[in-house]
Amino acid sequence: MHILNVGDGDSIVVELPEEAGSRCHLVIDCYNGNKTIEYLKRLDAKRLRLVVATHPHLDHIAGLLGVLKAFPNNVEQFWDSGFRHTSATWFGLVDYLKGKPEILFLRPTSGLSTLMSGVEITVLAPSIYLRNRYDTYGVNINNASIVLKLTYAEHSAILAADAQWDSWAKMTEEFPHFEKTSDPLQHIQVQKDFLPLKCHSMKVAHHGSKHGTALEAIERLRPKYAAITCAKPSRHDFPHELSTDALKDLDITIHTAAEGSIVYTFESDGKFDAHQYNDTRDEVPPAPTRA
Repeated sequence: MHILNVGDGDSIVVELPEEAGSRCHLVIDCYNGNKTIEYLKRLDAKRLRLVVATHPHLDHIAGLLGVLKAFPNNVEQFWDSGFRHTSATWFGLVDYLKGKPEILFLRPTSGLSTLMSGVEITVLAPSIYLRNRYDTYGVNINNASIVLKLTYAEHSAILAADAQWDSWAKMTEEFPHFEKTSDPLQHIQVQKDFLPLKCHSMKVAHHGSKHGTALEAIERLRPKYAAITCAKPSRHDFPHELSTDALKDLDITIHTAAEGSIVYTFESDGKFDAHQYNDTRDEVPPAPTRA
């Protein structure tokens, strides 16, 4: 999982496990198209299994059209949040995809789960409840975000886009945790923990905004590593200390993309590695060295 240093925005590339001698890739949002495309070239990417526009804010979709055009006839699926926007950038994406019927265009909601090269991809948000409010009661565009959980071997990662409290509230409601109990009056013959929001690492919501990191929600996730995508200095003063304090309170290791692009590596044998480059927002880091 490659979280690129692109300033106050998201550009994330996911390498899937190798199949039949080759790898496919995912692109989750793209603020800086040139940097993302060049980095994909350095990864020797040939096919994009999935491209996701988590929500139509410019800092998440500005470079997506360029990415799609850089892989003609080699994009399998495109996911959109379903939040209709008035920006020319969003309309440009939709118009391009109308002319590409071979690309499966989906607007997923919470609960959708699929497998790609052994990686389980689960949509945690937006909930159907929020989707049904998009055109009526003014759902905040950040709460329309597609939030993904990727699970491989013993590890999982949550990419939280710009989800804010309404979205987190629905996630904790729709993906409740069930834990073992020591209460002898609860005569359950087989006790199992089921913690659908627990993860090993995460991309922090909304660039570390105070509106995107709720302590109660993060307590459910309990990641060991958290990546924050923002500039330094950030034009929005990201990350907010309320967010970083909540993460520190849970002893979560924080990586900030402003210090350099971040690579989280998940191995099939359970090994995990975190690496951070020292590239600036305009520099393209080299591809990671494979063992």
